[in-house]
Amino acid sequence: MPLQEEEFDQWLDSFVQTFKELKDEQKTRTLKAVLELCSCEQLTYLTQVFIPGSCQIDFLSHLPNDVVIKILKYLDGKSLKKCRKVCKSWNKTINSSKEVWLHQFWKLGGQVLAPSSITGKEARKLYWHQYQYKEKFNEDLDKAQFVFGPYDDEDNDEYYKLKSTYFYKPYLAAGSEDRSVYFWDTTTGIAYLVKVIEAHSICQIKFDKEFLYTASYDNTAACWNLESGQQHSRFVGHVNAVMCIEPIRSLKIVLTGSADSTIKIWDHDSGELLQTLVKFHSGWIKQVRALNSPLPDHLVILSCDTKGQICVWSKFFDQDRTLSHEHRMLLNVPFCLSSPIVTNNGLVCIPADISQVDVNNSTVNIIQSGRGVLSFFSVTAERRNGNETLVCSCVQKVPLPSSLSESRTLIGAGRRFAVFHVTEDYISEEGDLYPSSLCIVDLELKEIYQTSPVFHESPFGEPPILGETDWLDGFNERNHPWQLLITQMGDCHLSLTTGTK
Repeated sequence: MPLQEEEFDQWLDSFVQTFKELKDEQKTRTLKAVLELCSCEQLTYLTQVFIPGSCQIDFLSHLPNDVVIKILKYLDGKSLKKCRKVCKSWNKTINSSKEVWLHQFWKLGGQVLAPSSITGKEARKLYWHQYQYKEKFNEDLDKAQFVFGPYDDEDNDEYYKLKSTYFYKPYLAAGSEDRSVYFWDTTTGIAYLVKVIEAHSICQIKFDKEFLYTASYDNTAACWNLESGQQHSRFVGHVNAVMCIEPIRSLKIVLTGSADSTIKIWDHDSGELLQTLVKFHSGWIKQVRALNSPLPDHLVILSCDTKGQICVWSKFFDQDRTLSHEHRMLLNVPFCLSSPIVTNNGLVCIPADISQVDVNNSTVNIIQSGRGVLSFFSVTAERRNGNETLVCSCVQKVPLPSSLSESRTLIGAGRRFAVFHVTEDYISEEGDLYPSSLCIVDLELKEIYQTSPVFHESPFGEPPILGETDWLDGFNERNHPWQLLITQMGDCHLSLTTGTK
């Protein structure tokens, strides 16, 4: 029999008080028994009114802001987009959280140049821009291939092979077997031949805004005025082919490395030989680079030969600005399989897990114990016995992903990314087969960021070279690479792979 309202209120109060005193198991049994007696009307109220209003609590609004940010950082961009649709408060919290969107941007390889001045809306825009860039990366590369060469506009049956490509924004240059160096402007997506300088047989070239530098098979090297094309200075003294060259404009000197296993230091303008270094190498010198020195009046040089010997060593200038006769080796890496890379911030990246085994007379002799690690070395200054001393030390070791192929060559490295040319078959998402690929590794997340096909191959077995390299330290709002990859082809042509502006 239904109870009167007053009697029902008394019964309900008594039932609630008794229910509170029950054990959890008894409460569950009671609730089950009551639910079994409910009709559709009560069950509808329970599921559509009571549970949504009472049980689905907006937990974010009950948590401290720093805890909310930590929780949201575990989500990816797509999940955050869905969470914004839950309710107005979630939408407001997520949209305005600059820290969360900058974290998402970082996970996609981004770096923010001025994080304090950026707003939450701008951070969100940065993320989605980078997301779209990564998603469309391979698709854009497929559309952004163009092939060009020095003889495209000539009616000539005689062609010469190209070699030693070099990029210095905004120009791309290559030496040719016809003893000339060709310069193209490729900034607009079309290769315009803008300059030709008649030089000599080319082994390696480099250039800056004023000068072209050439290393030659004729045992000499030279410096050429980029504007006039005239020879500025000539470096004569090697007894075998000059394999590599490195200008140091700040010190007004030029370094050359030769197949005669020597490194020579020259005066930039007069071509006078200042010094010959013969102590370290027994193979052909294939790479010589100047490193940033933390001390004034010091010259720090990286050299590498064809027998796998890598050295970092230093020279100092006397009071009259002449080079000292003493030179000290800072780092010695015997039998390294790959050439080192010098990063944009002056670190030396060696594609091997290397360990210090001996220190004698400020020389660190190291051995490589595996290829699954990138080792980064820096040159720093320390005060020892009252004197400033240059010290070469390993500052970071980054393990590479186990899925990365062993058939790889390191072609670029920075604070955030390393780029490898992988010489094994690559099958694209569309099912197309390519003989090699470009693999970008995120050094902070320690995972493969992107794998893309290399559309053209060099018949000489040379890996492609990178164009713009600022992005290796991390993407920002201004440095998505446009001139990304240059491949030397066998038919006197170059292939340029461009990105998205």
